[in-house]
Amino acid sequence: MPELKDNNVTLGAIYMCAAMLGGTSIDIAVKALAADFSTAQIVLLRSLFALPIVLTLVGQQVGFAALTNVSWRWQLWRGVLTAGANFGFFYGLIHIELVTALMIAYVSPVLIVLLAKPLLGEPIGTGKLIGVMVGFAGVLFVIQPDSFDIHPGIWAILGSALSWALLSLSNRRLAGSVPAAVMTFYTYPVALILGAILTWDSWVTPQGADWALFALAGFGSVVAHGFAVLAYKNAAAGTIAPFEYTALIWITLAGYIFWGEIPAWTVWVGGAGVILGGYIALRYP
Repeated sequence: MPELKDNNVTLGAIYMCAAMLGGTSIDIAVKALAADFSTAQIVLLRSLFALPIVLTLVGQQVGFAALTNVSWRWQLWRGVLTAGANFGFFYGLIHIELVTALMIAYVSPVLIVLLAKPLLGEPIGTGKLIGVMVGFAGVLFVIQPDSFDIHPGIWAILGSALSWALLSLSNRRLAGSVPAAVMTFYTYPVALILGAILTWDSWVTPQGADWALFALAGFGSVVAHGFAVLAYKNAAAGTIAPFEYTALIWITLAGYIFWGEIPAWTVWVGGAGVILGGYIALRYP
C-alpha cells in the first residue's frame, strides 16, 4: 500500500467543508420528504437524480472507459457502505430531530480517527485516543442511554456513522489510484438497486415541489461524496475528519427555520463533547 501523506491540509479542509454543505442539503430535503415517502424511495430517487450529474463529470474529467478500470471488490464494498450510510441516516431522520441526529452522527469522525491506524496505518497517539474517548462520551450524553431500550432511529444513525467512517477510510485508501469522479459514481449503484427493490410495492408518486426536493438531495449527494473524496485525497483521514463538524452550523439553522426545532440542553452539552473530542484528536498526536 502506498504511503499516505498530508499533501495539502488547507485544501482538504476546504473540500470537506464543501462536502458537509452538500450533505446538509440532503438532510434538509430528506427531512422534508420523510413524512410522505419511504426511506427506500427517497434513496432511489435521490440516486436517480444524482447519476446523470456524476456521469457527466466522469465523461468530462476522465472518460467513461475509466469506469471499467477499477477494483470491483473495492467498489462493491464502497457501494454497500454508501447504502448503509444512506438508509441508516435517512431512516433516523424520520424519527429524530435534525440537530440530535447530526450530533449522534458526529461519532463518525471519531471512528475515522480510531480506525485510521489499523486500516490505513496512520499514527494514533495518546492525544488522539483521548479525543476518541471524549467523543464517545459526548455521544452517550446525547443519547442518554439509561437503558438498552434506545429508539431504532438512533441505532440506525449509529450504523450510518460507522458506514460513513469506513467509506471515508476507503476514499483515503484509494486516493491517487482511482479518479474522484469514478469513486463518486460507484457510491450509487448498490443503493439505487436496493431502493428500487424495496420500493417495488410501495411507490408513491411525487407531486410538485417534491421533485425539487428529490433533485436537491441528488445534487447534494454528488457534492458531498465528490468533495469528500477530494478532501481525503489531500489530507490524512485523522486530520481532515473533524472538519465534518462544520455541518452543525447549517443543520441548526435549518432545523429552527423550517421545523422550529430547539434541541435540549443535553444535546448541546453532549455535542460539545463530541466536537471537543474531534478537536483533541486533530490537535494532539
